[in-house]
Amino acid sequence: MTPETLARDLAAVKEALHSAAVVLDDSDVSLIEALGDAARQLREGALPGGRDAFAAGLREVETVQLGSVARYYADLAHLMNVVEEQQRIRMLRAHPRSGIDGVLAAVRALAAAGMTADDAAALLRRALVMPVLTAHPTESRRRSTLDHLGDVARCLDLDGAADGAEVDAARAGASLGDAVFALHATESSRAERPTVIDEIEATVEVFRRTLLDVTPALYRRLQAALSEVWPDRPWQVPSFMVWGTWVGGDRDGNPNVTSRVTRAAFDRQRKVALERYLVDVAQLGRALSCSSRRAPRRCARLDEDLLRERRELPEIAARAAVRHAREPWREKLSYMAARLRATIGRQDGRYASAAEYAADLDFLEATLREAGYGVLAHGLLADCQRRVSVFGFHLATLDIRQHSSVHEQAVDEILALGGRGGYRSLEETARRALLEDLLDRPLPPLRDRKGLSPATLDLLATLDVVGRARRELGARAAERWVISFCTDASDLLEVAFLARSAGLAIGELRPVPLLEQLDDLGRAGPIADAIAASPALRAELGAELEVMIGYSDSSKQVGYVTAAIALRAAQLELAAAAARAGMTLTVFHGRGGAVGRGGGPASQAIRAQPPSAVGGRFRVTEQGETITARYARPQIALRDLELTVSAVLAASGSGATGSDAADDLLRIASAAALAAYRRLSDDERKLATYTLEATPMQHVANLPIGSRPSSRARAKAFSLADLRAIPWVFSWTQSRAGLPGWFGVGSALAALIEARGAPAIRQAVADSPFLRALVSNAELALVRADMDVAGHYARLADPSAADLFDVISAEHARTLATLRELREGREPLADRLHIAESVTRRNQVLDILCHIQIELLRRSDECSGDARAEDALISEGMFTTIAGIAAALQTSG
Repeated sequence: MTPETLARDLAAVKEALHSAAVVLDDSDVSLIEALGDAARQLREGALPGGRDAFAAGLREVETVQLGSVARYYADLAHLMNVVEEQQRIRMLRAHPRSGIDGVLAAVRALAAAGMTADDAAALLRRALVMPVLTAHPTESRRRSTLDHLGDVARCLDLDGAADGAEVDAARAGASLGDAVFALHATESSRAERPTVIDEIEATVEVFRRTLLDVTPALYRRLQAALSEVWPDRPWQVPSFMVWGTWVGGDRDGNPNVTSRVTRAAFDRQRKVALERYLVDVAQLGRALSCSSRRAPRRCARLDEDLLRERRELPEIAARAAVRHAREPWREKLSYMAARLRATIGRQDGRYASAAEYAADLDFLEATLREAGYGVLAHGLLADCQRRVSVFGFHLATLDIRQHSSVHEQAVDEILALGGRGGYRSLEETARRALLEDLLDRPLPPLRDRKGLSPATLDLLATLDVVGRARRELGARAAERWVISFCTDASDLLEVAFLARSAGLAIGELRPVPLLEQLDDLGRAGPIADAIAASPALRAELGAELEVMIGYSDSSKQVGYVTAAIALRAAQLELAAAAARAGMTLTVFHGRGGAVGRGGGPASQAIRAQPPSAVGGRFRVTEQGETITARYARPQIALRDLELTVSAVLAASGSGATGSDAADDLLRIASAAALAAYRRLSDDERKLATYTLEATPMQHVANLPIGSRPSSRARAKAFSLADLRAIPWVFSWTQSRAGLPGWFGVGSALAALIEARGAPAIRQAVADSPFLRALVSNAELALVRADMDVAGHYARLADPSAADLFDVISAEHARTLATLRELREGREPLADRLHIAESVTRRNQVLDILCHIQIELLRRSDECSGDARAEDALISEGMFTTIAGIAAALQTSG
């Protein structure tokens, strides 16, 4: 990757977009160009009147024209992302095995730390790495937009691979113009919110396009690394890196996710997996054309198996046995294809399980080796074997999530049917005792469900769907039931009771507590101890304890720094509790894409976790724009997965079991950061109102980008607790304040420097992976923030709340100053200039989009209720600016 190729590609997409605008936005092209020139002058400090003049100029522009200009620069932001992404792919191709931070480096580090091959094999046997895809609404782009951007990427890829061939370069250039034109001619926002079924389709498409292919490639790299470091051992890597999903299973706060939708999710995932296996078998059929007459050795087992297949599938045999008379492996594959088709249609002759299909693939490998064709047992066949090992017939493990209050209500209703009313009025101790007693005896399924509320009926119907999926697709189809707002062990016992009531056996469905409120995180240890002490829950969980921790709500409650430290403390408490109970801990990280919701580089985040809370096991949510960013392109998907697995291995092999030396510093940092955040949020209603007025939150809440409502419940008295964390982070990011990702860092660092001195804190940050990640992620958020722009958003708020921006601005200045002191005068991200340069490249685009958004927000406030046409134009323009700013900043929520 060179600056020249980056500049060339940027010039090419800008030229193509301008050409499209000449056709599609003819009357607005001069305005587009004029605003571009003004934005450049603004950033160069050469615009007369500065930012105030820039903003004032937009007041003279009609709303429809503002929408047109916003559309142009939003598309330009998307195209800049594609260009930078393509540059990253070129770099990966040029250095496919850099060895700096990939799996080979991780395996070498394990060996250097004294780990033996047997130790490494044991680590892999107990390991679990599971990214879990969710439909949280942070992807602001339409599927059609993503498709057109994919076409642009392929054109740039073709041009970059043309090696100077004029005909290929010309073809790439023409195609690029077509792709950019199609992008600019496409509506940027959806006409309506996607349904949950739409979200399911979008999720399985990610598997179909990339994940089904790159996952076996990751295992090939890991196998090669292990063989290079420990060559004397024949490595058979277990399938520890698998996939999960919440799409179609997450019903907390989303009434659109019903039992029927969950069943549709299982069915769609099943179909995608089976259809891919049909493709695999067809490809194997083309590859395994080897003749039985040329085989070095005869394989009697293969002959016997073919006789059986001919008896069981005579209609297929009538053609296959003749067509492939001397090609026994092709004949066998014909029967396998027929069984897969029967499985898709649920017909006779189908595979009863993924294990049966996997056994046939293993049979192919064994008989090829027996016949002397062992060289053909690698490559494609090995990838097919790995694919079914990872994806089964279920594709991805579907988690179910529901709010604890729904479970409580359902248990209360079911017990009342049996004459035991008043469950909800019981204290925690009494609830536990009652549920333990009920679960200690045979509990027949609840067949007569008359008298139950619709919510409870659907909950039980969902459990029925889970049982069906496990029987049809295998146990990995659904393993966990996540409990939102979990506060005690009775919340898990309720899920166990409901599972028994629906006919699920002990241990079929693992209750997983989600701890997200600060108080609950602070009680993580006692909650885990109570779970481990429960005989009924130990029967359900066996020796495994899985706890999900949420990064979003705690950050909104107490700020970035204090929440991060509380999350770390909770993990240490969970690890200690699991050790006391002799249980294997899995921490499930509910992270978002933005720093304020646990985002940032995944490998850095993993290495920052307490080693005792990793232990080779790591589950994490992947949502919204992060799914597209990480998994849309195969090369980038493979790289990101490699970094994730490498980080888990590295964190697990570090040998550390407890806290690091920074614990005393964290207490100082947390107290100082919390005090700063309280100055901002003590008057919750004031901050909530300010957020509504000084950010596009009200419009973000109305974005048609997800099936989930933007708030948990409608409340007359508006408070921060009523808002979901995603719109909160999304909105502050849009306004260029970005405070959820950095606010409090300046106060924390200032307190630390005052207490210990800058040299000591500088060394502490270098030595502590946690502090290093805390500071590094804040720098990422800071480089995307711009207080000059944020100040113009602040002018939209009521003057009585002006002091809030003063608090934000002062903390921002304090954070920059302390970071410079910590970095000995260097600017944030001085060691990652490519990120800072990327934001700098986009600032002109961001200035245009942000000031158009500010102007539209102002007009929205002034728009009378009967001006429907103007209101529609404002809303459309707002959606365009929101998508464009998210693209330019490469983050939303």
